[in-house]
Amino acid sequence: MGFQQLKPRFYDPESDEETVVRFHLDLMRAHYKLWSDLHGRRYDAEYWNRLLEREQVGKKWAEELRKRIQDPDALLLVFTDTDDIPVGFLYAEIRNDHLTFRREGFINEIYLHPDYRGRNLSKSMLARGERWFQERCVSHRHVFVTSNNLAAVKLYASLGFRVTDYRMSKTELYEG
Repeated sequence: MGFQQLKPRFYDPESDEETVVRFHLDLMRAHYKLWSDLHGRRYDAEYWNRLLEREQVGKKWAEELRKRIQDPDALLLVFTDTDDIPVGFLYAEIRNDHLTFRREGFINEIYLHPDYRGRNLSKSMLARGERWFQERCVSHRHVFVTSNNLAAVKLYASLGFRVTDYRMSKTELYEG
């Protein structure tokens, strides 16, 4: 896997859908593991895989991306290595914030294959999204991150993001 940097290109559902859906499902599984840890529950991979299938998460994600492909307020990028193999995905959008009523930027999803992590490649992927926001004069940007995803928290902080909200959860375990 020799590479210096990743090459971005626009998402093409005809050639990229299967790969990007797989990336999304991998990301969801990773988040389920993080959420299980946060809630003090054992991570049950089989349960989450069944849930992803039952809820047709991959199909719904593919449909979402197909709807957004021509939207000028959405950025869908696939990142490839030097062999043109897709290894990452970035989905950013501009939308009205429900609290400020301003058009603001949101990083909806970023995924980088585990074999490529730890090399500042996610930072360069996000920098591409940042340039897109700047070109559209969008000064406020947001990303939602699970609190115990420390690598992501560190990455976003290194790019100037700071904590502005907390989502607080409570879990009660009932014997029954």
